This record gives sequence, C-alpha cells and structure tokens, in this order.
Amino acid sequence: MNEYPGISEKKRQKSPGYLNDMKKSDWYLRLKQRPGLKAVFVLIGIILLLSIFAPYLAPQNPNAVDLYDKNQGPSAEHLLGTDYLGRDLFSRVICGLQTSMAIALTTIVFSFIIGVAVGGYSGYKGGWVDNVVARVIDVFLAFPSIILALALITLIGQGILNMVLMLAVVQWASLARLMRGQVLYEKNQEYVLSARASGFSGSRILIRHIIPNCVIPVVVLATIDIGHTILTISTLSFLGMGIPPSIPEWGSMINSGISYMRIAPLNVIVPGIAITIVTLLFNMAGEGIRDITDPKSDGEGSI
Repeated sequence: MNEYPGISEKKRQKSPGYLNDMKKSDWYLRLKQRPGLKAVFVLIGIILLLSIFAPYLAPQNPNAVDLYDKNQGPSAEHLLGTDYLGRDLFSRVICGLQTSMAIALTTIVFSFIIGVAVGGYSGYKGGWVDNVVARVIDVFLAFPSIILALALITLIGQGILNMVLMLAVVQWASLARLMRGQVLYEKNQEYVLSARASGFSGSRILIRHIIPNCVIPVVVLATIDIGHTILTISTLSFLGMGIPPSIPEWGSMINSGISYMRIAPLNVIVPGIAITIVTLLFNMAGEGIRDITDPKSDGEGSI
C-alpha cells in the first residue's frame, strides 16, 4: 500500500524505506564485483578477532621485564625480538592492537551517536536552533584535531576513559556536520512533505524516514575515522600524553624504541607497520562501503 498517496513511484525514489527497499542482493552484487574490497573486510574481521583474543594469543606477558634479554632479535622464544626492557615485542604488538581497537571503536560509537542525534535534530529543526548548533560545530572544527586533543588531554589527564571522552569530543563535530547537511537536503523532499501532510510527528519523520536515508554517508565517514582515531591515539602516546606506559600501545612503543633504533629497529618498525596497515584498511573499508551502498557511485579508484 502506498504510504504517500499522490506521489508517483519515480518521485518516491527517496521515500521513507526506499533505502531499506534496496535489495540486499544489489549490495551483494556490488561487493562481488570488488574482490579487493572483500579481502579488506576479511582482513578487518581478522584484526577484530585478534584484538578480542589478544590476551590469549600473546605467547608471553607483555609487561614481563627481562633485562638480560633486552633488545634481542627474533628467535624461537621471541618471534619479533624484545624491547629495551626485555619484554616480548610480539605480545606487546598484539595487546597494543586490543588497546587501540577498544579505544577507537568505543570513541567512534559515541561520536556517531552524538553526531547523528545532534546533526539530525539541528538540520530538521532549523531556525535559531540550527544556527546555534552550526556555530558550535564550526568552533570545534576550527581547531586542528590533534591540537584540540592535546589541549583536552592536558586538562583531563591520562587514562583510557579520559582518552575515549577526549576523542569523542574531537570527533563528533565532523559527523554532526555531515549529518546536518544530509538532513537539510532530505527534509525538503516530497516524501517528507507528504509525511507531514499525513500528520506524522516530527520525531517520527526524522527517526523513521529521514535518518535512514541520510546515515550511510555518516557510516562511511565514521569507518574512515576509526583509522584516524587510531592514528591520533598513537600520536598522543608517542608524545607521552596518551595511554599510561604500563598499558601496551603502539605509539608509546615507537617512542620508547627510537633510542634503540640502530641496535633493535624492530621496536619501531613493527608497531609503525601495524598502525599503517590498520589505518589503511579502515580507510579502504569506508570508501568501499560508499561504493556498494551508493547507486550513483561509479566506483572509480575502488578496489
């Protein structure tokens, strides 16, 4: 039954539920045409599993100190060698993955919820509310993210919880701006006007009809931001202002290994490669999600 009488099928291509009516087989066919993207999703799945089971996969205690075996190369006992305190490098890299992924995913979930809620409400409400929210978003985006992160972490101090709160404050504005722009466009579409004429409440129109048609670009940006968040975490830890030294983390591992670069280069190379791979995979995944969910995407540059 047509939920919006009087609106032609062609004009209802952005109607509520149209995005949901897009057959899952269409998404699957787009995915099948991109074997490289499928490989990216598989690798991200492996990374997530490694982060979940890191304590069980680590062959040794990542914080166990053995000064007699410090800065050793790869061996049967230490697959990637040891750091300047004799700690097993492989165990620390695996546990560092768990630390980075836990903080990054938690941060993105919080940022996504805040960004969608604030941006969606602001764009749909309009008027002075939208103007105030837009100015607040502009203020947050006016500062380079790393500078704002450094300022906030200096104020609230180190710690995993503080890191999540600080990163959420830094990340939400870009998601909110994108969501607001999408809603500003969608709220003037004919299906929204028809829903209003049918007597639907504003909250129902926004939650059930507008947001489902606006959220995919925000999901793409949030996926890409996972990699950027991991990079920010590593940067802050490298500067000594992120995760406490007792917790394995890639940025702090690079910082502590620089002094021993000549005699034990793996202490810097391994966590550096780990950061690069994870960041690149999430960037590719975000662009891939855009390609398989956007019917207008031509797929240029896709994998």
